[in-house]
Order: sequence, then structure tokens, then C-alpha cells
Amino acid sequence: MINFLALGLVTYLGGAVLQRTILFKLAYFFLLFHFIIKYYHYNISKNLKISHQLKNDHLFFNEQIETIIEVENNSFLPILWLKLEEFLPGELTTLEEQHLSYFKAGEKKEWRFQLRAKKRGLYNIGPLRWEMGDFLGYELTKGELEELEVYIYPKIMDLEELGLASRIPFGNSKWPQPIYKDPYRNAGIREYQPSDRLNKIHWKATAKTGELKSRKNESTVSIDTALVLNMSQKDYGLKFLERKTELAVTAAASMAYYLNRAGHSYKFLSNAVIEGKDKEEFNAYQAQVSENEAAEQDSKIEENDKNTNNELEKNEQEQSVQQNEAAELSDDFESYLKLPSGSGDAHLQELLELLARAEISKADNFLNLLTEELDLGWGGTLIIFTEKDDQELMQVVQNLLRRGYNIKIMIMGEELVHREYQHKPFTAPLSIHHLRQERDLNESKRI
Repeated sequence: MINFLALGLVTYLGGAVLQRTILFKLAYFFLLFHFIIKYYHYNISKNLKISHQLKNDHLFFNEQIETIIEVENNSFLPILWLKLEEFLPGELTTLEEQHLSYFKAGEKKEWRFQLRAKKRGLYNIGPLRWEMGDFLGYELTKGELEELEVYIYPKIMDLEELGLASRIPFGNSKWPQPIYKDPYRNAGIREYQPSDRLNKIHWKATAKTGELKSRKNESTVSIDTALVLNMSQKDYGLKFLERKTELAVTAAASMAYYLNRAGHSYKFLSNAVIEGKDKEEFNAYQAQVSENEAAEQDSKIEENDKNTNNELEKNEQEQSVQQNEAAELSDDFESYLKLPSGSGDAHLQELLELLARAEISKADNFLNLLTEELDLGWGGTLIIFTEKDDQELMQVVQNLLRRGYNIKIMIMGEELVHREYQHKPFTAPLSIHHLRQERDLNESKRI
């Protein structure tokens, strides 16, 4: 491309040397043309507004991703041509979004395009690159808008579609042995006993009957629930790896959705890996979760064992070990995903964001996750999502049963090894459930 600035300077020097008026006129023309084009691009760039945004950046499976591109020319000069190019994730489409348009002075245009959320994940829409030029193509002005992030949640299915009962007993359940009384749950009225406190006396019933009566409270226990997802490539094998891991993620998301709808709290653990540009920030957050858990454990130990010096020394040693482990995790936390116990829509959204980003791990650490990282109260429910019920897993499960856990194993593989636990009721201490190979999961790959 001709550089009119350099051409003008050379022509001017030639005119000065040769003393030719025509060369001076040409030099002035080239220099004037150069500065006019420069001013045109400067004025347009200063008054050009380009934006792209997502109508919704958190979507469920198979919903529509709608992207809006807006361009406004606030200059008194027209834009002869403007080219827009939006880069789209290859997992969702093979097409490119491009536009070439002319803008009058003060004109505003808008483009909308849609993509189908056909695969879970954290995707980047963009960057949006644009360029404009003059009628001679003498100069190009380019720009770029940063990427937009969109979360596509895993598919949510009914429990019946996965081969499970439509209603599963979780949450606050009546405890068969009346060890702990719930003061907020009244089961009736009984005769007064000398050991009853004054706040247990039912004064209305006492006044009505003329005899001292006491409240009878239900025996309840709040059952903790933990969802543990195995994403180890070694356990699933290479055959149908993606199909089985996607089924596991879908099952975990569906179970969490059920628990949230029923109003129950739950926690989440997994050996999956997380990808994304904010990976370091996410690792720091996970390290903080581990530090908080270690701090809670330390406070419980100190409260229970503060009476003896020997036990205090032991607690200090355990505390230093846990702090060292937390410090190591803060340096590079890539082992496990953890979501503390919680409930509500915000807690479910946080879990779905984790599951959207969860990727297959090459580490063989799932059994370590169950033995070292699991922290449930006595009587808690443990729901495991894995590929097979092999002997190593069942040995760990037997040890966990001795802690008083209720364990449910969801199998994604083709066959069950321990079929004697397959048709056990969900209230049994240990039951194994073979999830259906849902046809919709396979069809979603063809969309």
C-alpha cells in the first residue's frame, strides 16, 4: 500500500532540489490526503461504540444461547465499511458469525444470533474483532472486545429416568432410638416426671386436667448427605469414557436438584479437574475451603479434649499437620473439588457451575478421596457416582459402614459385580443402583 506521508515528503524534497512548482503542489496534495484520512479514522474510532453481550450467561442443557451485537456510529462522518467477526466455540458450532455493513452518520444497528446449549461446559463467546477502512483502503482501524463466558449446566433428569425411585428418603428423619430430643417437634403429651424441667411442662394441658403434664418431643436427627463423584479415567477405562462420565455428571446434578427441591442440605466432593482462565483463583478458593474444614476440626478437637495435657499436646501436633497440609493445598490445589454443605438455589447454582467445568482426571485417587477427605456426621448418607463396584471400592465401603454411614452406590458401567446389593431398598445401610444408559445422552451428541 502506498504511504502518502512518505510520498509527500519525498516529493517535497524533490521540488526543493529541482525547484519545480508542480512537485510542491503534489507534495501538498499527498500530505493533505494523508492527514484527512488520519482524521477520518481518528474521528470514527472516537465516536464508534461496539458492544456484545449475552442475554443469559447461565443456561441449562439444550437451551438457546442468544448473543447480541450492537454498533452505533455517533460521528458526523459515515462508515464506508465495517467488518465484524465473532469467534464461537467449536464444541457448539462449526459456523462463524461475520457481518459487513455500511453506516450512515448517527446510525445504530443490532445483530442477534443463537446457539444451542448442547454440551455442558464453560465456553467463551468471542473475542469479537472488528475492522474498518476508507474508500481507498489506505488505512485499517482494528479493535477487539474481550470474550464472554457462558456456563452450560449438565442435563437435569427425573430420578425415574435414571432408574431410581421418584421419592428418596433424605433430610430430617425420625430416629428409632430416642437419644436426642427435638424441642421444636411436639409428638404429644405425657405424664409429668420429677426429672422434667419447667420449660417442658405443658401448662394448658395441666390447667385443663388438673394434673401436671409434660410435652413429648419427637426424636429426630438431621442427616448429612454427601455427593461423591468419581471422574478418574483409570476407573472408567477408555471404552465409552465420555458417555459414562457424562452420565455420572448428569446423575450427580439430578440428585442435587432433587435434594434442593426437597429442601435438604448436601455437600459435594470429586476428583475431577477444573479448566478455565480463572483456575488459579478457583484453586485458592478450594484451598480456603480445606483450611476452614481443618479449623473446624481443630476447634472440635480442642473443645472435646481440653481437659488433659497429653490430649492437648496431641491436638497441637494434629493441628500443625493439618495446617501444613492446608498450606500445601494453597500452593497448588489440584487434587479434589469440594463444596461445603449447604442448601438453597444459590448452593445448587454453585454446584452446577462446578459440574459444568468438571473434566476427566488422569489421577488414580478416588479411593483416597473416600478415605481421607470425607467428613460426615454419624448416620450421614453417602451417595457415590462411579463406574463399577470393584473389590477395592467395596473394601473401603465396608470400612465406611462401620462409621455409621448409609451408602448408596450409583454404577455407570455395563455390569454389576455385587448384585446382592442391587435390589436393596434405599433405606438399607448399603445399596447399589445400576443407572440406565439414557438414550437422550447419546442423542445429544448428534445434535
